[in-house]
Amino acid sequence: MKSHTMISMLFAIYLVIGGCSGDNSGAESGQSDQVEMPDQDHTAHGKMNMDSGEPADESIYHVNSSWKNRHGQQVQLDDLRGRVQVMAMVYTHCEHACPRILADMQRIRDALSAEVLNETRFVIVSIDPERDTPRRLTQFANENNLAEDQWTLLNGNQGDVLELAALLGVRYKRISDTDFTHSNMISVLTKEGEVAYQRKKLADQHTGIVRAIEQSASK
Repeated sequence: MKSHTMISMLFAIYLVIGGCSGDNSGAESGQSDQVEMPDQDHTAHGKMNMDSGEPADESIYHVNSSWKNRHGQQVQLDDLRGRVQVMAMVYTHCEHACPRILADMQRIRDALSAEVLNETRFVIVSIDPERDTPRRLTQFANENNLAEDQWTLLNGNQGDVLELAALLGVRYKRISDTDFTHSNMISVLTKEGEVAYQRKKLADQHTGIVRAIEQSASK
């Protein structure tokens, strides 16, 4: 188990490189993660690849951070321990990649057997905590039928969001007052909060991530 010092080092490194694109390694596809935008206001998206980094060899439950759920209640990441977690870091006002990521998570959920689903939960962590307040997260959950017994939505301060992103290898960068470019990644966490698998590209198939969930749920 890595020490808290190692986590702090990862966090410091992330603050330096988090806004830069990394290499083009993907879980199941060599395709670019670039998303073309139809309007001029989002041309920055089309010009940037926000590739994923490598996750830390560390449970996210070792991080001492505090979050708010959709009801504004204080929760800890450690509260997620005990079930497989399928996690994505997005923002609710996104009109491009994030709806695709959410739809993929819902399709992944639908592909799981009842037995595996009982051992699995889904987590949305906002990278835009100023706008994605608990009230907004509740509205978003209602709009997308994200049942509370299956879906956790988290709002945290900027430092805690950055630290979690560093642990997962997620990179994101604000490109305007209302828009971000970010890694289009879905992570599977074991019941103890370690990264078991990551689907890093929108073009990747669901086969690998479903298999990883099934394997983690059986342990």
